[in-house]
Amino acid sequence: MKKITLALCLLFTFILSFAQANQQKRIVKLWTFAEFNREELVKRKKDINQKFNIDLQIVMVAQNAFVQKLQAVMLDGKDAPDIIDWMIESNRILSSDPKKSFIIPLNEYVEKSNLLSEVCEGRFSWVTYGDYIYGLPHDAHPPVLMYNDSIWKKAGVDVAKIETWDEFFEESKKLQLYKKNGKPAHYALPIGNIGLSDSMFMIWQQSGSQILTKDGKPNFDSPSFIEFLKKWDEWMNTGSMVIWDWGNFAQLIDNGTYASYIAVDWWLSQSDLAAKKGKYELKVRSLPAYKKGMKSSASWGGSFLAIPKGTKEPEKIYDIIEYIQYEPSNLKARFLDRGMILPLKKLWDDNLFNKNDPRFGNAKTAKIQIESAKNIPSVVSGDYFWEFLYIFGEQYAEYFENRTISFDQMIKNTQSTALQRMNRRK
Repeated sequence: MKKITLALCLLFTFILSFAQANQQKRIVKLWTFAEFNREELVKRKKDINQKFNIDLQIVMVAQNAFVQKLQAVMLDGKDAPDIIDWMIESNRILSSDPKKSFIIPLNEYVEKSNLLSEVCEGRFSWVTYGDYIYGLPHDAHPPVLMYNDSIWKKAGVDVAKIETWDEFFEESKKLQLYKKNGKPAHYALPIGNIGLSDSMFMIWQQSGSQILTKDGKPNFDSPSFIEFLKKWDEWMNTGSMVIWDWGNFAQLIDNGTYASYIAVDWWLSQSDLAAKKGKYELKVRSLPAYKKGMKSSASWGGSFLAIPKGTKEPEKIYDIIEYIQYEPSNLKARFLDRGMILPLKKLWDDNLFNKNDPRFGNAKTAKIQIESAKNIPSVVSGDYFWEFLYIFGEQYAEYFENRTISFDQMIKNTQSTALQRMNRRK
């Protein structure tokens, strides 16, 4: 009887201690807008929970309701997330004034962990407003130039030898010798033609011109930005560009309409259909330089992890988000699963990225992407950055599409409208 009683006591003690351990687990709520990111987090949930003794709860929030819902729960003081996974573009939650930001600056934590020297610097610039770093970027998203070597060489052009965008667009005129139904059969580059987006957005980054000054004012009338726009105007007049068609992109590569395109890592797979059919020989290379001797890279898209205001134990939460974003084995798995180029520099020499890519003549595509990641430029971002892009887009349409205003008016209207908008918000 004594043995049974002792055994029951031990069992009770074990159950009690197990229950208490579970009770001690902190619930950490993470909101994400991206299904791919949610899937990755679900796969890693057990590991994250064990490492930090937490109960990670992953909540999918619709992109078009994310900001409004976040603001509502923060004002209410209930059910607010401890971590958010949110988009870099048009984020609407960051501010150069921490009092106005939805999330807390991470400077002290990032500096302690030495992360700024370990992650490619250019990606941090997108989540840096003024002096404040607000998030940890998910991926590098560097671009390469994918080109149809068969079509270009038929026109007498070896794209591998082109050094600058000026040379690229000059050579692209040769593609126009080939017609289909009275129109060019091949185009050198697809563009959204709505201002600083897709192809134009990435080439603009290469130019080094900034649309914001360091103190956050519009900078559209700067000599460097005007020079870039004049070049863009010249390139547009070559007739070598055609509309960027999101829904039919892969088919337009496959049928040769797009003879080349600027491909960030999350969009390079659009070449898969044409590569599989094997009608054309496809290749990849680094982007042509804006000018000889300048670095050839940019970045586009992506998300970041951040900590909303009011989150308890932000030091612990920071350790969690750094682990989620940059734990080496997960970064490798992310690359294998989705082809995303890692932002963590110490992994770039891993043999994982030294493999031949049969889609592009057995090129070492990942190595070319990593070289691009090394050169991602820093962009001066800030409170009105994305709003100013929209303003520029309106004036861009009036000049490039409608031809209702002059080149100089496009610059003047953009600068004055941006200044007025900024001053009204102060």
